[in-house]
Amino acid sequence: MFSAGRLYLAVFLLAPLSLCFAQDTRLVCYFTNWSPDRAGEYSFQISDIPVDLCTHVTYNFAAVDSESFEIKSTNPNFDIAQEGFKKFAELKESNPDLKLSVAVGGWAHGGDAFHKMVSSLDARQTFITSAIRFMERHGFDGIEIVWVWPGSPERGGTPSDKDNFYLLVNEMKREFRSAGHGSWEVAVQVPVDRYRINLGYHQSRLCEAADFVHITGYDLRGSWNGFTDVHSAMDNRPHDKDNLKDYTVKGGVQHWMSNGCSASKIVLGVPLFGRTYTLADSGSHGLAARSSGPEPLALTRVIPDTGLTLKFVKK
Repeated sequence: MFSAGRLYLAVFLLAPLSLCFAQDTRLVCYFTNWSPDRAGEYSFQISDIPVDLCTHVTYNFAAVDSESFEIKSTNPNFDIAQEGFKKFAELKESNPDLKLSVAVGGWAHGGDAFHKMVSSLDARQTFITSAIRFMERHGFDGIEIVWVWPGSPERGGTPSDKDNFYLLVNEMKREFRSAGHGSWEVAVQVPVDRYRINLGYHQSRLCEAADFVHITGYDLRGSWNGFTDVHSAMDNRPHDKDNLKDYTVKGGVQHWMSNGCSASKIVLGVPLFGRTYTLADSGSHGLAARSSGPEPLALTRVIPDTGLTLKFVKK
């Protein structure tokens, strides 16, 4: 499907798979610092991460302090008191080639703190300096900026975010080198929605400044659309009309590549989760059937003889 260069893979839920990696393969796995707080068998601890399946593991999430502009913990009880950061760094003791990153931001973080931080050179420098200390202290090899989304007014953004986001990434990479950490990676998570891209992303410049660009190939559809669908459509289907046409994994990756992003810098986010729907009419189902919202229940099902558990959870 994508012929120019090599794409990489990011996996957003860890699963017991058996994979063999080429030397330059990247499989980025994500650990969320709220998953240990789930009750009983639903708890997912750092010790549960199948590190032998991943080339990189990213810790979600740290945050930007909206007053000091320094990086900070989002869950001090787990990150600090329960030594989450320390246990995460210890993953390298048995897997010395594993690369560990911290992701800053996320949907719940909002955009206002990012907007304030990037708006001045001094604030950006404060954040970068604090990030260097933070990464040295906790043994991280890289950072991923997950700003959802720069330039979007409903997320606290303004048009200036587009330039300032690029400046942050470029300055951060430069400061890492100056601090003796030239091997540290700077990644940015980016959307495939062209409206969001136009508001907040200098595509070719970001791809030049960042080490990797993580494309969100998931949550492209959902109950908010008013009809049933897979949320990570690979390509256009007959019912993809108007603004949903090309709002797909293929369309998104090709758009970034055609706007100056080398395939060798692209990491495609692949979800191992699904979305639920409540049908507006139980007699009308299948793709593009009208829906009234998400399924209100959480369901769990064990797949016999596999050890796998499917969990359908209202988010």
